[in-house]
Amino acid sequence: MAVLLPRCVKSPALRAVLADGPTPDPEAVRLRRLTSTGSGCAVAALPCAPRRGHRSPTAAHGTPRRCAGRICAPCLKGTRMAIFHLNYRGCSPATGAGAVRKAAYQSGQALVEERTGQLCDYARKERVVEEGLSLPGGVPPIGRGELWNVAERAWAEGGGGNELVALRYEFALPIELDADGRRACVRDFCGMFPAKACDWSIHDDGSGGNPHAHVLVSALDLGAQGFIQRTKAEKGQCWYLCQDAHGKQAPIRATDWKAAKADGWEKIYNFKDGRRLTMKQAKAEGLGTKDRTSKRPVQMHRISGQAARDVGSAELMAVRAAWAEIANRHLAAHAAATGTTAQVIDHRSNKDRGLDEQPTVHEGGTGLIGHADRVKLNKEIRDRNARLRVLRAELQQEGAALEQLQREVAELERQRGRIEKAKRGRAQGRHRGALAKRRRVAMATAAAAADAQRRVAMATADQVDTRAEMIAQLDEQIAALDLKIRQLQGGNSAAMLSGPLLKAAGLGIERRKLADERARLAGEDPAPRKPEPPQAEQKRPRGHKH
Repeated sequence: MAVLLPRCVKSPALRAVLADGPTPDPEAVRLRRLTSTGSGCAVAALPCAPRRGHRSPTAAHGTPRRCAGRICAPCLKGTRMAIFHLNYRGCSPATGAGAVRKAAYQSGQALVEERTGQLCDYARKERVVEEGLSLPGGVPPIGRGELWNVAERAWAEGGGGNELVALRYEFALPIELDADGRRACVRDFCGMFPAKACDWSIHDDGSGGNPHAHVLVSALDLGAQGFIQRTKAEKGQCWYLCQDAHGKQAPIRATDWKAAKADGWEKIYNFKDGRRLTMKQAKAEGLGTKDRTSKRPVQMHRISGQAARDVGSAELMAVRAAWAEIANRHLAAHAAATGTTAQVIDHRSNKDRGLDEQPTVHEGGTGLIGHADRVKLNKEIRDRNARLRVLRAELQQEGAALEQLQREVAELERQRGRIEKAKRGRAQGRHRGALAKRRRVAMATAAAAADAQRRVAMATADQVDTRAEMIAQLDEQIAALDLKIRQLQGGNSAAMLSGPLLKAAGLGIERRKLADERARLAGEDPAPRKPEPPQAEQKRPRGHKH
């Protein structure tokens, strides 16, 4: 089976992922074209293989919109459990993906596409387990073919073009639930769109191993009088990214493009080298239209002041979260009724969930194109994830051991710190003791020195006092000697004076000795003595002999 994918999808693995899900076999699919022959109609069977430049009736309109990091719950080999898988594609007759064709495929019914006059009848009807319509309240009963033909007429009346007729949701149903539980899940999913027409069907691969649902949701609201056209504000507006002659870039509404072009503005295109250039700039560099990634210029679609892509992404995330809540609610009810453990699915990516594991891809039903490759890819992913879990567990163990060692090292460091602190305390105590001892010795030495000085001072004072007394005594003795010498020298006759004079001379010598002693005691230099003349031998006076 060959499924046409957008040309921008280059990766083989991504192309395999985008091609998953139940799709008809082109070799077994047949379209019946109604052609007029005279007054009647002849039915001619034509093969459904897509012509060059056309998409398969089951191909997606554009790139399927998936939330980044689509989650498939990890499962072990040989086990079967609920997984999360949901994507949606747009249906637009402008791209060959009409709503009637989609409805014919997913319901297994033959429907006439009034817009082209073709009979849409696809093979593998045995895959359709159950189908139905969910219409808003107040809408009269209507057939499937009439419903979607009316939707395509409303699309044409609204201007056609790139507007969508419907959105086609495809999601995996919990394998744990029975047929009633799966039907209830699908009806609850359709209940999220109360104002729109929902065409739903449940498919399986025949072995019960790939239950999934297709829900075709009308782009327009459906009322009792038919589909309600959207206003311009609801449709939003298309803007082109343009550049003027001065290099200034600005978004310009598509309705204002002609006036802007007259003012010298040019549209900007994406080129294969990754740059964005105007055609004037591209021609200056030798580039042409074949070097562009697309014939369409850089454009954006805005709804209520927001980028249409952001609005669509937010709506898709809301739908994914709502479907996960619906499935988990039914899984919990089933687990409570059967006494088993409830399985839980999560619409978030592994990154958003804080998981480091690589997500698996949706395998689809057995026998579908690329199924074997996806099974092989999932096996490789699970093996890698298993090795990562083992390595992560070992790393956690090593981390726990490292943390234990770190705690032990920290405790040893604390003990060492306490020991070092105690040592420092003891050393400081010893140092303080030595300092105190030295202070005591110094103080005792200083006290002894002070006492010695005091004693010396006292002794000096005593000596001074003694010396003064001795000097005073010497002064008295000298004075007494001077008095005696003067008395002795006061005689009248020489004979009478010879004896006292001799005594006075002896007293003078004694006086000089006392004067020298006094000078020494007083700290004075003794007066230099004059050499004494030699004394003549004294002659005894002559007198009468007795």
